[in-house]
Amino acid sequence: MTLNLNFPNGNVQTYNSVFDLRDAARLMGGEAKMINSDTYAFVPKK
Repeated sequence: MTLNLNFPNGNVQTYNSVFDLRDAARLMGGEAKMINSDTYAFVPKK
């Protein structure tokens, strides 16, 4: 199963685990909010 991280600009990145996805979002200065079981939205920190 792959997980998608959707960005506000329309880009999508795919990850193999929720741990990798959340770590990547954190390193990019934000967090991942779950939309459904395999889709997350990137939310930049203010």
